[in-house]
Amino acid sequence: MINKLAVKFTGYIKNNSKFNKLEELEQIQYAITTILNETFKIVILITLFSVIGKLNYLLFSMIILLSLRLFGGGLHAKTSLSCLMWTILFFILTSIIAPLLPKLNQSIYYALGLLNLVVIIVRAPYPNPIRPIKKKKRKLHLKILAISFSIFWTYITLFYINNSSYLNCGISTILLQSSQLIYMKKEV
Repeated sequence: MINKLAVKFTGYIKNNSKFNKLEELEQIQYAITTILNETFKIVILITLFSVIGKLNYLLFSMIILLSLRLFGGGLHAKTSLSCLMWTILFFILTSIIAPLLPKLNQSIYYALGLLNLVVIIVRAPYPNPIRPIKKKKRKLHLKILAISFSIFWTYITLFYINNSSYLNCGISTILLQSSQLIYMKKEV
């Protein structure tokens, strides 16, 4: 359904603009499909987590995840439905289960933050295979941004979040995001 809608939007753009090169239209259609998929996913997530009373944790986790994933990359599902299911599972772990866990010793949080940073330094960025990063300068730029946001969120979470539920939510989001990079094949 989303793909059909994206095709219709792309056709409309083709007929009513100066875009007519196949490559440009493919990029536009990919962008439209991505925006529609993400919008659908966000509406489902907000509805679901509102109903179960965990919207605040979802939004906190989502803000962290979006800034880290945008620059660091991560796993991609093959279908929209499997993406939605994996995303719901991700946020169940970070926004429902993690906030229920007791506060750990501060040195454990520091070690987890350091582990996350090492993974990001070594493995990021990992782009969507459909859109590989071809330029070394762009790859370096994304790596620097991924490292910067990782340091930023780890610092904020460890030194400014006093509530153990939000601390666990934030740390689990950072760790789950970076752990995706460990199991992915690195581009040569």
